[in-house]
Amino acid sequence: MAKHYTYDLREFQLKSVETLEAIDKVCHEHGLKYYIIAGTLLGALRHKGFIPWDDDIDIAFSREDYDTLVEHAEEWLPERFRVVTHLNDPNYPKYFAKIEDRSTTLVERFYLGYVGGIYLDIFALDRVPDNRLLRNLHFYRFNWVRKQLYFAYRDPYKHGKGFNSFLILMLQKLLDRKKLHAKAQKIITRYKGNENCHFLMTHDDGTCCYPIDCVGEPRKYEFEGRMFDGPSDARTFLASYYGDNFMELPPVEKRHSHFHDYCDINSSYVGVDIEDLKKIAKEKAAR
Repeated sequence: MAKHYTYDLREFQLKSVETLEAIDKVCHEHGLKYYIIAGTLLGALRHKGFIPWDDDIDIAFSREDYDTLVEHAEEWLPERFRVVTHLNDPNYPKYFAKIEDRSTTLVERFYLGYVGGIYLDIFALDRVPDNRLLRNLHFYRFNWVRKQLYFAYRDPYKHGKGFNSFLILMLQKLLDRKKLHAKAQKIITRYKGNENCHFLMTHDDGTCCYPIDCVGEPRKYEFEGRMFDGPSDARTFLASYYGDNFMELPPVEKRHSHFHDYCDINSSYVGVDIEDLKKIAKEKAAR
């Protein structure tokens, strides 16, 4: 069913920027430091906006500011926006938070049973050991739990019905989502407040880490005609993940957008039944 429902990518991108503007305002009002990261930061440097084929925004905070934002987002953000984590939605599978636009509707994958809006990903930049071996062991420990979370939420019928689906269903009876989420959070915050750790990790970029000095005090970067906060040394930050040639465009075959099972940029997901959305998506796919 996925990959059939179409929408205007540019309209989608600009709608996402409205969420980033709301976060920017909240952070400056309440003294929180945020940083555009990953493809968003790369887009700011290379395109002064979105990478043309990209369709999401990533930002990060220190662990302390991340926790503060998640705790107070509902009271600080305009009613149009909502913070979502595994703590307030049992069908939400990620270890990091999202800020969603309630005026839109987005279903990443129907099998999760999770309906939200066009979102902005929020990561914590957690301290990790300076020693490469200890750092990698730390990440692999986390990744083992993340893989269990993947199977705890995965569609058991992803590859059809049969023995494989039976195995996934049995595994899901054994995996406790709440306990796995709690374990993942315990691992990634293990070095919280440790001043002897001079590297940061989002835990979403493999074993990639960022020197704490390149994050520093936020500086402004142009993105879609507006100015947003990013790392103090964007080039070192980006080179840590993409390599020294990050300003070069990738081959055409590697320019991929995300695919969502359902998207409606102009209608709210509030009060919407996911089964109704499935029917709409199926009808559109059949046309």
